[in-house]
Amino acid sequence: MDLTQFSGLGDVNLHLSNVADYLSVTESEYSPPPIPVDIPTFKELENLENPNFGKEWRKYFHLSDEFVFINHGALGCTLKESLGLAQAYERYMDTQPLRAVDREMVPLLCHVKRKMAEYIKCDATDVFLTENCSAGINTILRSLEFGEGDAILTLSLGYGAVAFAVDNVCKKSGARHHVLQVDLPVRDENEIVDVVRDGLFDGIKLAIFDHIPSNASFILPIKQLIDICKERDILVLIDGAHSLGQLDINVSSYGADFYVTNCHKWFCNTRGSAIAYVRKELQERIKPLVVSWGYNRGFMAEFGWSGTQYYSQYVSLLSTLNFWRTVGGDVIRSYCSDTVKQAARLCCEKWKVEPVCPEHMIGSLVIVRLPDALNDSNWKSEGEKRYMLADYLYFMHKIEVPIRQIGETLYVRISCHIYNQMSDFEKLSSAVLDICENRDSLVNYNSKFNQIPTA
Repeated sequence: MDLTQFSGLGDVNLHLSNVADYLSVTESEYSPPPIPVDIPTFKELENLENPNFGKEWRKYFHLSDEFVFINHGALGCTLKESLGLAQAYERYMDTQPLRAVDREMVPLLCHVKRKMAEYIKCDATDVFLTENCSAGINTILRSLEFGEGDAILTLSLGYGAVAFAVDNVCKKSGARHHVLQVDLPVRDENEIVDVVRDGLFDGIKLAIFDHIPSNASFILPIKQLIDICKERDILVLIDGAHSLGQLDINVSSYGADFYVTNCHKWFCNTRGSAIAYVRKELQERIKPLVVSWGYNRGFMAEFGWSGTQYYSQYVSLLSTLNFWRTVGGDVIRSYCSDTVKQAARLCCEKWKVEPVCPEHMIGSLVIVRLPDALNDSNWKSEGEKRYMLADYLYFMHKIEVPIRQIGETLYVRISCHIYNQMSDFEKLSSAVLDICENRDSLVNYNSKFNQIPTA
């Protein structure tokens, strides 16, 4: 069918045919577009000899002082200036919407892609912006073709929503979802490598590995896992939901076919922002979930526009990038990792439990097994205890921290970012011990979370 008759039948006149030019031109020949709003530069943070991270850095976020917030890993926490930039861009867009969309949007978003691709060390022509890792992973899963006899491989440590997405694709295609079991604790990376090597079989078309699993929360040896799969011509998708901000990402060096990472979690950008990498040879096969004006114009144009929205969450990346470059990614990551390791040691010692993994596998996020008194199967089911414990810590101790269940064991997952300090984790350690000593108060606790407030 000839679709050219429809090319001019729309409400906007996007210049998507220029996307490839904006993204592929060399840096020396590239001319950045005018930015219609002021981008924060964080000059006050230049050349800091001692950043003195901790409570004082809360001023760069909108965090309330009411709670001990050690759950950055859940939704992230947006930098004030980045949120402010997103809001300023939305206000600017509404001063003349067609100017912002028709004449400025495409080069501006391409500029953001170039900057982000440079930061995660890959080519700007190999990435697309998306709302979150779930959207990016679903895009890839739904683009690839599977059939009877095919399999998609994941690990038991994987993210629940990804497992659901895989199951959905398998039900529609006739493929099967094969899950390899990884038991805790993990003594070293080789245990995971051996599980994967021994678990591969003919028929696996795609393997999905987390760079840092949300629940187990340690760094996986993805380069080794990718290499093992490549020996058997298995495509590899890396779920990097927790990696950008925890790790110095170098996408080109990994050899993955696909890599997706959130920008709103550890990188602290406005929510609803992620970036996905697709190996060039596979780009013809990957199609956006929303088919729009880039249709049939190639990978870069097809992912250049998904319909009317502000796109401010991507514009705000220019502010977030300035923050990380000014303060120093290595400095931030070092503080967060060193502090959360110290916190894990403290909790393990006070609660008399073993660490889940070696310290060199820890980024800014870690799980610690709860004390035996709270892993006693004689009271309540694990599912009930998990929510009860989290609610009790929240309402009674003003601590925001998640309780995770892996197998039959309960763990607490602790996050550290630049606004956290050791006193936060000391309060958690003491609160858990207090619960252990007064378990009846927890057993009889009626969660306020499910109560309907009365006038």
